Amino acid sequence: MKAVIIIFITLCLISGQVLCFRVFGCTGGSLMFKCMYKKESKTNDQHKVKYFCRDRSCKMAISTDFQSRWVYNGRFALYDDENSRFFTVFIRNLNREDDGEYTCGNNQTWSHNVTLVESKESRCGKSVIRDGYLGQKKITFRCEYDEKFKTHTKVFYRLNKDPVHVLNSSRSSQSSENFILSDSHKDHFTVTIRDISAADGGVYLCGVERDESDHRPSETSITHITFIKEIQLNVYVPPVVGREGDSSEIKCSYDENHSTEIKHLCKGKCFTKDAQNIISSDKVHVNNPKISVKDDTELNLFTVTLSDLTAEDAGIYWCAVKEAFNLPIELLIVLKDALFTHEASVGGSVSISCKNVRTQTQRLFCRGDQPNICVRDGVRVSSNTRTNGRFSLTDETSAGVFTVNISNLTEEDSGKYWCAEETSGSFVFTEVHLHVTQGKTSFSTMVTKKKFRHTRNLLNSIIIENETLTNLPLY
Repeated sequence: MKAVIIIFITLCLISGQVLCFRVFGCTGGSLMFKCMYKKESKTNDQHKVKYFCRDRSCKMAISTDFQSRWVYNGRFALYDDENSRFFTVFIRNLNREDDGEYTCGNNQTWSHNVTLVESKESRCGKSVIRDGYLGQKKITFRCEYDEKFKTHTKVFYRLNKDPVHVLNSSRSSQSSENFILSDSHKDHFTVTIRDISAADGGVYLCGVERDESDHRPSETSITHITFIKEIQLNVYVPPVVGREGDSSEIKCSYDENHSTEIKHLCKGKCFTKDAQNIISSDKVHVNNPKISVKDDTELNLFTVTLSDLTAEDAGIYWCAVKEAFNLPIELLIVLKDALFTHEASVGGSVSISCKNVRTQTQRLFCRGDQPNICVRDGVRVSSNTRTNGRFSLTDETSAGVFTVNISNLTEEDSGKYWCAEETSGSFVFTEVHLHVTQGKTSFSTMVTKKKFRHTRNLLNSIIIENETLTNLPLY
């Protein structure tokens, strides 16, 4: 159970006017509410300074005399809507020290009193990081809430951006542009973003709309938004895959305002001490048979072609124009090597052994169609987590291998797996295919010319039921 900061703003009614109201937030979570103008306030009040501060002395204040623009002060933000008779207060990352008296108002001519009180509540203040790729069809977030909010309106908001996506309590799903909100009406709602673009990266907040009670707000209730979860979405360019000995293109788009500027491609982040400058747009005529450059100012596209690819070309590349950076691009190299296919029977077990080619590495075993997806979403066991259900990992240092055992096999275990080593962000992958069928266990070996490499060298050996297959000829 996480401590929850509940911000109580007592509802005070004098002459039919709301002089104070209460809202709820949780420790680690965020909060958004409106500070309404007084009824008798003059029309030109909207052009006066608005403020939100602590105590009568107004310590830790935030104020603005701007309209239709967010103003920030640490965890606090304020937005004055010139077309409405209110301004919005936003508080991020609430903590226990936020207890106390607050005031929101208009240049000290009128104000509402705010009291912050601490309480406890579950499923609050969670923060997660998610990765997505440009062009990815969709990515889905899960936002958990307490059961008492199952009939409340749900909210999904991108920090410092408009609009706020709202799923009304009377609906189970709702689409808006590239967003789909779906509510289980039990304990969570989901948000799906379609057709991921670079602009989708940022911080998102999941919340519920509520009033001072735990019940579903009425149409006349003064409501606010309690944000219960924060999601950091990082958007990356999908890895570029090139075959050893062939060519591969790294494409860097840029803003049209930079069309006449010099573009750079670096291995590592450009202009840092560890970066390796590969080429720049002013070196188009440099005679280098391995690298060619094209800067298309009409398409705003800077393209670098790397030829005669080797394992050393694998890594993370950055495009840059002055201090403006594009998204990092990962280059994977497909090497010519052996692929092993393993068949086993339901209920049996299998041992897969991969040879260590480097010392002081993190070993892991994962499942996925591509190595980058495998490491991100499909890790089964690793040097840090050696046992996970039916999967276990054992280091055999003297033999120079690490072995993964899978017991009680099912048909659902069939698929593509990867043995991997990682050192300082540099990965080595070995591809393994597993087929689990009914009946007697048998083994087959299929040799191809495929293996992924990720800034590394790799030699693979597979031990199947204590029989080692090594030194196989390569075709």
